[in-house]
Amino acid sequence: MTTPEALLQLQLTDSAIDQITNRMPKLPDVVASNATKAAVRAWEQRKLALEAEIAGLETSISASEITGATITKQITRLEQQLKTVISPREAEALMHEIELSRGKRSAQDDEELEAMDVLGSAEQSFAEHLAAEPAVREAAATALEAATTAVAASEADLVAKAGERDQMRAAVDPSALATYDMMRGQHNGIAIAKLNGLQCSGCHLDLSRGEVDNIKRLGPEELPECPNCGRLLVR
Repeated sequence: MTTPEALLQLQLTDSAIDQITNRMPKLPDVVASNATKAAVRAWEQRKLALEAEIAGLETSISASEITGATITKQITRLEQQLKTVISPREAEALMHEIELSRGKRSAQDDEELEAMDVLGSAEQSFAEHLAAEPAVREAAATALEAATTAVAASEADLVAKAGERDQMRAAVDPSALATYDMMRGQHNGIAIAKLNGLQCSGCHLDLSRGEVDNIKRLGPEELPECPNCGRLLVR
C-alpha cells in the first residue's frame, strides 16, 4: 500500500471516530435522557416555587390575623369608651372612628379570606405536584440507564477504532503523518481527498485536465495537493 493510500485509510478511520464522537450527544437515548433530566429539574423548580408561594401566603395570613386582632381590640376599646362619654359631639366622633375601624377590619377580613382561598389552591397544587414525583424520577432513571448503555456501546466502538488508527499511524512515514495531521487541522478534519476523474472529492470542484495530468505524472509515494482546496489528493 502506498503512503497516499495508507493515509486515505487513516482518514476514513479518523472520520469514523469523529462521526461516532459527534453522534454520541445526539443518540436518541441520550437525547431522551437529557429531556427527562430537564423534566426533573423543572419539577424541582416548581416544587420550590410552590413552597415559596405557600410560605408567603401563610406569612401574609398570619400578619393579617395579627392586624385584624389589633383592629378588633381597638374597636372594643372605642366601644367601651363610647359608653362613658356624655358629649354628643364626642360620641359622634367616637362612632365615626368605630365605623372606620369596622371598615378596615371588614377589608382585612376579605383580604384574609382571599389569601386563604389562594393558599388552599396552592396546597392542592403542591399535593398534586408531589404525587407526580415518583413517575418523573422513575422516567429519568429508566432513560439514564438506556442512555448509559447506548453511550457505552459507542465508547466501545471508539476504543476499537482508536486501536485501528494507532496501528495505521505506526505504519505511516512520520513526515507524511505530520503533513496529514497539519492538513486535518487546516481542513476541518478532512486532510485527504480522492481524485475522481477531474473532481476532488474534498471540495467537489473540477481540476483542469492539465492539472490532473501533472498529478498523474507524479510518483506513487508523492502527495499532491488539490489546487482548489489544498487537501492532499489520492489518485
